Amino acid sequence: MLADLRCSTCDYRASIGSLGRCPNCAGILQPHYEDESIQRLATRPRGSGIDRYRFVLPVSIPIPYLGEGDTPLIQSRRIGPALDFNQLHFKVEGRNPSGAFKDRAAALVAALALEANASGVLTASSGNAAAAISAYSAAAGLKCVILLEPGNPPNKLRQALATGAQVLPVKGIFANGPAVLQEMIFDVAQRLNYYPAFIWAPLNPYILEGIKTISYEIVDQLDAVPDAVICPVGGGDMFAAQWRGYRELQRAGVIDRLPRMFAVQSNSAPPLLEAFRSGADHISTLPYANSKISGINVPFTGDHALAAVNESGGAVVGIDDEVAFEMQRRIGVEEGLWVEPASAAPVAALAQMIEQGLIKHEERVVCMFSGAGYKDAHLAEDKAQAVMQREPIKFDVHAIVEQARQA
Repeated sequence: MLADLRCSTCDYRASIGSLGRCPNCAGILQPHYEDESIQRLATRPRGSGIDRYRFVLPVSIPIPYLGEGDTPLIQSRRIGPALDFNQLHFKVEGRNPSGAFKDRAAALVAALALEANASGVLTASSGNAAAAISAYSAAAGLKCVILLEPGNPPNKLRQALATGAQVLPVKGIFANGPAVLQEMIFDVAQRLNYYPAFIWAPLNPYILEGIKTISYEIVDQLDAVPDAVICPVGGGDMFAAQWRGYRELQRAGVIDRLPRMFAVQSNSAPPLLEAFRSGADHISTLPYANSKISGINVPFTGDHALAAVNESGGAVVGIDDEVAFEMQRRIGVEEGLWVEPASAAPVAALAQMIEQGLIKHEERVVCMFSGAGYKDAHLAEDKAQAVMQREPIKFDVHAIVEQARQA
């Protein structure tokens, strides 16, 4: 049961239902639950979707279910051993209904919108959140408007349109900074009587609560706590939400220690990385974001991600885009998993993390695969076109065997 809403910086108590930042210090608001509710995590609730954890979520009504959650945790077969890791695991969030971890947040969004008697849902998204929120809005019978940055991967746009969203390209939707974006989203949502469902804790403090269920599942699947969790980080919600989940599990007595949290950003879009390296208390909005990795190409990250790094004893690592794209290819060929480029970032960072002494070979490590490969489907695109343009082999055993041997 939700007890109250508190600022993570000054402990200001805001009224339940408040949106945006703390009115006292501009910190990030966080839901807090009664001890009795947290203790129920020790029972390892069974059921389907994130609704089985409703006792530690900020809604009282059933959460729409499309198959979200319960994603597989797969031990690496080749990349881990090649790096001398015997306990490297991949949490494959691309198996969610719309293909990304944001389905966990979107399911909660739909319930929050229904509970608020909103007539629809409004969000701004680079792609994955748009697809997820559109799908769950449709499931809940709600209208959906997506404000989209022009030039994003068309596969993500098609997903939102296929599930009935009204998609409005807005030039520079993320370029004016989070404060201006918040004001615009809240203003538009109020005029339409839509629920403001931007998936970023500084704007909507409740949405992280659906994402934190990733931590519950990992501990249940491992039957242990990871030593290190490595995540791709854009705005920082998936990263901070998992840290929140692990802390709740510790509070419930399910685990007796906490993992170190490691964030991976592109060197071409590194707001969290720059703040960590400089020892800053807050993350500044960058004047640029030039990464080719669409899922983490953002100029701002929330301070909640920086807090998770520091509180857990973790670190932030930067990688070049091409290293992530090469690792995306390797994950497909060596592990049989087609992931989006952002998902490949944590695995791409492993070699330098080992070299820097951030992780040890004997540790239990979980890399987060945030979304499925079709989300940003450039991998093997040229090869596929080349195959389709080739002269077909004649219907003959010997001809087929000869061609196969040349591969």
